[in-house]
Amino acid sequence: MNILSIIYRTTIDALFPISTVEKELLSYTSEQAYGILPSAPSYFGLAIPLPEAISLFAYKDPRVTRLVWNIKYKKSQHAITIGGYALQRYIKKELCAGGTAQNIPQTYSVALVAMPITSRRRAERGYNQCDLLVNEVEKLDTNKNILIIRNLLIRTHHDTRHTLKNRSERVKSSKGIFDMNEKTANTILGIYPEIKHMPIVIIDDVITTGSTMREAINTLNSAGFENVRGLSLAH
Repeated sequence: MNILSIIYRTTIDALFPISTVEKELLSYTSEQAYGILPSAPSYFGLAIPLPEAISLFAYKDPRVTRLVWNIKYKKSQHAITIGGYALQRYIKKELCAGGTAQNIPQTYSVALVAMPITSRRRAERGYNQCDLLVNEVEKLDTNKNILIIRNLLIRTHHDTRHTLKNRSERVKSSKGIFDMNEKTANTILGIYPEIKHMPIVIIDDVITTGSTMREAINTLNSAGFENVRGLSLAH
């Protein structure tokens, strides 16, 4: 952990000490949290249509808010375990139930891509929270149905935090923020040429307006991946 990320973590801990809601959340097992936390509302009213995506929990619930904050800003292993468990449960039930994808070696039914952050943001935190969630899903995938594709998407534009922007500003600032890592894309297609037809799920912590996920999905679609979806922990 570099000095910048140490300062960042120390500041976050000082500004946001553990609360009663957070204590309650962290008392849950992963299975309890999955059954207790409220489901996300529909995407009605999103700034941009996002029929290919789904979110699991309602962000406005204080426990879900603290769950996301503990993953994103505190790197809480307990919160990461809860989040990864919820994502893996959904993926296993909804995307792996039909068995293996045709012509894909081993037993892969679906591929996961973590929503990327900029190098500057990673330097601040020392990690990408979406990578942490994907790593947890991989750990729980004992049947090895899920292919993890790392470094496929690149976030090229550093911008002010979306939480500081209104809806129209978020949509505008999300345009053209991703590039493909051509080396990774060529390598994965060389090994698994049929992967362009199988479900590829972009994992994010929160979907708010849908603009960032929309751009990420469009970027992979433009590169020839035909069945791209979005999945977030909260909305």
